Amino acid sequence: MLGDAAVRGSWDVVLHAVGPLAALVWVLWVLTFRPHVRLADDAVTVVNPLRSTTVPWGAVEDVRMRWQIVLDLSDGRRLTCWGGPSLPRPKPARRGEPRVLRQPDEFVAVRNRWSERHGVTPDAPVVRGWDAPALASGIVVLACCVLAVLV
Repeated sequence: MLGDAAVRGSWDVVLHAVGPLAALVWVLWVLTFRPHVRLADDAVTVVNPLRSTTVPWGAVEDVRMRWQIVLDLSDGRRLTCWGGPSLPRPKPARRGEPRVLRQPDEFVAVRNRWSERHGVTPDAPVVRGWDAPALASGIVVLACCVLAVLV
């Protein structure tokens, strides 16, 4: 509908609607698409909504699967990975057989990388910070919203 308003030359409608529409798309992007887990030889980088954390493998005490991948750090903190896989539903078992919960392949990859590097003393600190691309795009969206209100 926004494209139709632009084609017809109703720029007042476009300017009023582009801010809220951009805000909706930005929120969906930050919550569902942007979070991810990036594995490297020396560290794992977890990008959650608006936050990014790089953890050297030596600072990871355990890798667990709850609803999502959880990293237990040596300083006692827990880091939940929003961008990791979630637990699959257990397959129905036959009578007398226990239900077996299959581990997601992504979790197995993170756990294997951690087990290869576990026991190495961390040579770098845990780096926590804001997710710059998400914040920069959020500022642009906020400017679009302010423009929509002022026009």
